[in-house]
This record gives sequence, C-alpha cells and structure tokens, in this order.
Amino acid sequence: MLLRAALITTLLGSVTADKPHIMLMLADDFGWTNIGLHTQDQEVQTPNMNSLAASGVELDRHYAYKFCSPTRCSLQSGRYPVNVNVLNVEPTVHNPSDPVGGYAGIPVNMTTIAWKMRSAGYRTYMTGKWDAGMATPTHTPMGRGYEQWLGYYHHANDYWTEGLPVTSTGTVDVCGNAYIDLWSTDGPANTLNGTAYEEELFTNHSLAMIKNHDPSEPMFLFHSFHLVHTPLQVPQSYLDEFDFIRWSPWQRKPYAAMVKYLDDALGMLVEAVKDKGMWENTLMVFVSDNGGPIYFPAGANNYPLKGGKMSD
Repeated sequence: MLLRAALITTLLGSVTADKPHIMLMLADDFGWTNIGLHTQDQEVQTPNMNSLAASGVELDRHYAYKFCSPTRCSLQSGRYPVNVNVLNVEPTVHNPSDPVGGYAGIPVNMTTIAWKMRSAGYRTYMTGKWDAGMATPTHTPMGRGYEQWLGYYHHANDYWTEGLPVTSTGTVDVCGNAYIDLWSTDGPANTLNGTAYEEELFTNHSLAMIKNHDPSEPMFLFHSFHLVHTPLQVPQSYLDEFDFIRWSPWQRKPYAAMVKYLDDALGMLVEAVKDKGMWENTLMVFVSDNGGPIYFPAGANNYPLKGGKMSD
C-alpha cells in the first residue's frame, strides 16, 4: 500500500450555510512526485494544488488501497477494503448464489457517504468515474445517494469517444468492446459522448452544479477525475506545452500534460466556489485513489517512495 498525500483546505469564516460545504476531489493514478509540492522538476506544473497545500494541510501519512475499485468502494462505504471489496473485477461480474454481495462493487446492504450526507441535510452531486458497481439501480451513484451525476462506470474509458476499447479496459468483453460508457444521472448521456475531451465535460458538469446550487443549503460535491488514468490522452495544446520532454519513456510527456490539465480543472472548480461566495465555508479534500502506476504504459513518478499502483 503506497503512502498518499491529501491536500485539505478549510477556511471557515463567514458562514453561508449552517454546515460547511464539502468538496471531495479524487484523482486517479496520481503519482507522489507528480505534484509541485514534492518536486522542483519543470515537467510537474501544478500551481493550483501547490496553492491549496500552502493554505491548507497536507496529510502525508494517508493510506489508500493499491488499485481503483477497492479504494472507491472503501471511500463510498466508509469501510476498510477487506470488509467491502478487494477485487478490481469488471462491473458485469455476478455470483448468482449471493444476492447481497455477489456483484462487483459495494454490497447492497451497506450504507454510503452520500446517503449519510443527505440525512444530514446536504445536497449531493457527483461527477466522473464511479467503479463501485452497476449491476442494479441500487449499485449506481443514484442508488447510493447522489442526486445528480455525469460519469462512467468502468475502470476507464476513452477520453474522446467514451467507448471501451482494449486500450481503456485492458480486456475484451462479450460484446466486443462496443459499449459507450457515459451516463447522466439515470440514463445514457448520448448527446454528449464524442463531443469534447471527457474531462472538459466533467469540469463543465461540476461547474454547473456549483453555479446552480443554493448556498443556503450545504453542498457535498464528489468530483472523481478520470485523470490521470490511462489511456494517456490529452488535448494537443497541452501536449505542446511539454515539448521539452523528449527522452524516454514516451509516456512521461502525455502524463505530465494530463497532470497539468487536472490542475487547471481543479483551479476552475475552486474559482467557481469563490465566485459563488461559498469558499470561506468550504472544506476541500484532494486525494488520489492509489499510488501512481510505473508499469507500461503509465508514466507516474513516486520517488523517493518505492513501488506504485498494484504494489503492496
């Protein structure tokens, strides 16, 4: 299990709601040394993360599971992975002899953070990667307590088409990887897939949630980035900013560009909350689901820590 860092910013000043707004930002496959807080390397450009760390608190003894789905199931259920899910299986897996826990993700009898937040009077919004079950309506983000969601169910999809090619999933499914995995609350987001870079769609969705939120009500926003998980895809304008990275391995350049995109998106969300007048009563948590992957074709950097994603 790789040591992870969490950036917590809490500025409790003038109150616009009885309870603080909470923004939980979850990065995917983010390396320990892929934040400017931990390196002076010019290929790491994260001014927004650095600023949050400088004005908040860094938790540098924060632990997470070694890969995606168990961490996400743990985060949503509030339980150790060993007590909820330790497998990174496809969301279509089913054990018919176990109607409670015989599906990928969180067993249906477990409570989740979004339902707890709603019981405390929070409005609950989600954007991005789920990877905590999809077999029945109860397994979905809405079944787990979120009021609105735009995102995808699998471990990864294509950033441009939202399809599920082998380069995204690593496997060939029973339908020959012909699915499109992009959903808007209760149905397919079939007017959005293929229209823009996926993280642009996600950023715009969370920005809309913030813009339309009533500040007198406490907000719980869970923004689950696809970035910086494979496939290593990013707009060309971001790649161009890192043309100075010319040595091998090749994946360092797109990974660095994707980290920059993630940081820019994070900065936009922070500014939106400030513009809304909610920042002084907001707790923001930024964390990664696991260590950065250092196997092919990923391009993370965890130095001086040993190992990475998939390491115990």
